Amino acid sequence: MAAPTEFDFCEARNAFNRIIHRVADENSLECYKEFIDNFPASDSEKRVTIDQSFRDVLRDLTSANSGCEVYRKFICLTIDAVTSDLCTPVIPFMCLTDIFDVIPIDQCEDMFGLVEDKVHVWKSQIFYDTGKNFLLRMCNDLLRRLSKSQNTVFCGRIQLFLSRLFPLAEKSALNLMSQFNLENVTLYNQAKPEHEAAKDGEKKSEQSMETEDGEMEEQKTEVPIDYNLYRKFWSLQDYFRKPGQCYEKKLWTTFMSNSDAVFEAFASSKLDDMKSSKKKVDQRRNLEPDAFFAKYLTSEKLLNLQLNDSNFRRYVLMQFLIIFQYLGTPVKFKGQAHTLSDEQSNWIKSSTEKIYQLIKETPPDGEKFAKTVEHILEREEHWNRWKNDGCPDFERKPADDTKKQQRRAKRRRIGDDLQASGGKVIKMGHPELTRLWNLNPNNMDACKSDDRIFLPTLEEFFQEAIEQNDPEAQIEEEYKLTNDQTFQWKALRLLARRSPQFFTNSATPAQDLKSYLNGMLSKIAKQLPNQQGEEMKTDVEDEEGIKETQDDEDMKNTEQGKEEIESKEIVLNKHIIRCVAEKIGKDWKKVAVELSFPEDDIAYFESEDLTDPDRGAKILTIWMEEDPDRHTAAALRVALTEVGLQHVADSLNGPS
Repeated sequence: MAAPTEFDFCEARNAFNRIIHRVADENSLECYKEFIDNFPASDSEKRVTIDQSFRDVLRDLTSANSGCEVYRKFICLTIDAVTSDLCTPVIPFMCLTDIFDVIPIDQCEDMFGLVEDKVHVWKSQIFYDTGKNFLLRMCNDLLRRLSKSQNTVFCGRIQLFLSRLFPLAEKSALNLMSQFNLENVTLYNQAKPEHEAAKDGEKKSEQSMETEDGEMEEQKTEVPIDYNLYRKFWSLQDYFRKPGQCYEKKLWTTFMSNSDAVFEAFASSKLDDMKSSKKKVDQRRNLEPDAFFAKYLTSEKLLNLQLNDSNFRRYVLMQFLIIFQYLGTPVKFKGQAHTLSDEQSNWIKSSTEKIYQLIKETPPDGEKFAKTVEHILEREEHWNRWKNDGCPDFERKPADDTKKQQRRAKRRRIGDDLQASGGKVIKMGHPELTRLWNLNPNNMDACKSDDRIFLPTLEEFFQEAIEQNDPEAQIEEEYKLTNDQTFQWKALRLLARRSPQFFTNSATPAQDLKSYLNGMLSKIAKQLPNQQGEEMKTDVEDEEGIKETQDDEDMKNTEQGKEEIESKEIVLNKHIIRCVAEKIGKDWKKVAVELSFPEDDIAYFESEDLTDPDRGAKILTIWMEEDPDRHTAAALRVALTEVGLQHVADSLNGPS
């Protein structure tokens, strides 16, 4: 076929229609591709024309009632055309929608098999974003056409297809607001029939005449059903439809009384295994699988038969368990008034035990069915918690992305910007912030200033306690500061920072905190400037005085030892740090970890364009400047020894 010289939409559409009809019969796109490539038009004009041509051909096929097999080939042809970039990706979904709109339900069920088989195609990148909404609308239109009781299997297939098509966390199918289907209303006869007693008598006489052999035992176990039980039983369906009514006091009372009546009816009319065994024999005779789907028939004439049906009992008892789980489970969208009292919770707990007992007593396989129900409800609690948490995504992010997110930005130390500016004033955007920032170019020196020292001296803090400890002051024992727990805590912290006597070694056993502080007060009082050469009188017993003299001797010996060590101890400086860093070399990371450097700081030092000795010198300088009083050569020796650098630690020993 020769291609036209100029583009004419109508002429091109007619030509494409003829080609598509022929391609649909041959199920091949080769000649069609050649014709499209030689057609004198732009790509956008070609796609628009081809899209309309496909829909025109489908209209002809549906008018001729071609059948499901022809429709399947046509849809497969549109999929091939999309993958060959001949038409837009929306065409297969529009054609499917048109087909399901015009064919009857029995053909829809047959045609839906193609939709299920092509689920991997619909989830591919080229089709998913374009067609997911088309498929969702098409399935919802089908569900509205189908009967939930007569087309139950087809409805289930549609639901399973949607669950395979959409991801698990798809928001459109989660019912995030926990709304109920209030349109599901169960209708029943609410007006009491006239002459009920006379009708009941006639029914009993007719039933006795029509009783067959083997059915006498069933008649004996039946409980006479009156209208009150019938009304109470079916009124519970409104609570199952709308559980929020149970949180209202009056409605809760009605629900509780009606439920108790139903439980009593089930317990008084127990089913025998003879019925289930008889059904099993009948089921074995049937070649078709046993598939039954409930549709409630609310005639009062059927209630007696329904209560003797094991499946019907299980449906009702399952509804009770579901509503009990909802009432007792915290739901994100419940209001403050939707809470149960202790009395209601206790009733639900006892009723749940009754229900499980009734399920176990209901043949066939009551014990097994009860365990299955319990397992299903436990799994439902996991879904409830997932929805309460906002339905988080199930897919985990890659580990590399997580590390990148956790990695913090490079930390700049205070004063770096000021030092880089060469001592110039840095504008902070506010006069007061500018003044505070530029008080001192070196932030560490500013922190060590005398104005920043808020720790009191030993004389200032213990002056009042020492005066109270003097017997001449005549302060009663219970009113002394040494009994105050706050004073004891502050005193220990101050002694640890200010007094060398706090860390002295002693062989004496441990004392209680009050006696220890009294002993320390006597020692501090002797060292005060205004009391040198005088012995302060205290109320410490003679035995404690003996212990104090022993402690003093130990302290003197310890202090002498410390003075000898300190005389030999070297002081860290930049030259010593540089020498140590060169000896450390590639082991600077081990030393940084031992000196409690964060991982992000170590990563930052590693990213810098420096040699290993330079990195080691940098971390040792920062470590020394953070706390010069504690970060000494002795502490560095301990750290080097811990990481196995004993030869470097030996080089830090002072002259012997």
